[in-house]
Amino acid sequence: MGGAGRKVAAAAATGVLLAAVAACGSGSSGHSGDAAKGAPVVSASPGATAEAAAGSAATTPAPGDGSAAPAGTPEAATVGGAAAGATAPGPSAGAGASAGGPSGTAAGATPGGTSGGGGATAGATAGTTAGGATAGGGQPAAGPDSDTPLLDSALVAQLLPDQKAMTGWEEEKRRVDTADHATTCSIAAPCTGRPLSGQARFSAGETTVRFGVDTLPNRAQAQDRLKEAYASYGDTTKYGPADIGPLGTESRAFQGQLAGRDGVAIVLRSGTLVATVTTEGGPVDLAGTRRLAAMLVKRIEQAQAGRTPDAGLDPA
Repeated sequence: MGGAGRKVAAAAATGVLLAAVAACGSGSSGHSGDAAKGAPVVSASPGATAEAAAGSAATTPAPGDGSAAPAGTPEAATVGGAAAGATAPGPSAGAGASAGGPSGTAAGATPGGTSGGGGATAGATAGTTAGGATAGGGQPAAGPDSDTPLLDSALVAQLLPDQKAMTGWEEEKRRVDTADHATTCSIAAPCTGRPLSGQARFSAGETTVRFGVDTLPNRAQAQDRLKEAYASYGDTTKYGPADIGPLGTESRAFQGQLAGRDGVAIVLRSGTLVATVTTEGGPVDLAGTRRLAAMLVKRIEQAQAGRTPDAGLDPA
């Protein structure tokens, strides 16, 4: 190629290069212009991602009906998947962080967790206490723990079962004394304002039932008296435990030799009053003795509530 040809070729190459450069410059300017005009950008901030996730959760159709689940409903929370907090790192990522569960887990998923276990422990403790498992080692608490003292001999005589309440039984004895048994109380000479002791005895065929009550000024003294009553059946060569279920505020039952015959004894406390119900003679009858003790508890609770004690035996 001659010198003139080489010049023409060089000029042509230069023109192509300039055209390419111009084209690149034009494309870049267009992109920048679009961005300046507010066109969407490809990247998004973490906050925008969280907002998008929340918006998706609020409008995603609930399964099955094709309708939109309102924001805040269980469907929205479930369908939203990871939830808005999923992109937020650290302990605040999930409700479970404040409920004893690991960061980001559902609330209550690990109720025994380090932080949240306190509530579960407290609940278990409260349940145990409320159930009376520690109430003097006896049966769990079953009835009210009244602090009302019953220190009137006329009222104590009323709460002891009478012939009307004891249908089919014959009354043999009824007596109300002061707690030291130094004074026998009567309608003509009532005893008031001090601890009292009441007894009633009935029989039916070969079986004898005895009701005994001790009234104390307050619950604390009644609890002490209950321990003494339990201790009177502490000889394991004569008495063994019997299962009759809870009665009164707290109770225990024993089976063994009573007055030289096989029998059952139920010792219980109902608020400020301690009672003992025993049956002896005839076949040992745990259920029957419990019915008699349950009637006495009802009469005691009626008296403590200011009502006339009139409860009778429930049907067998």
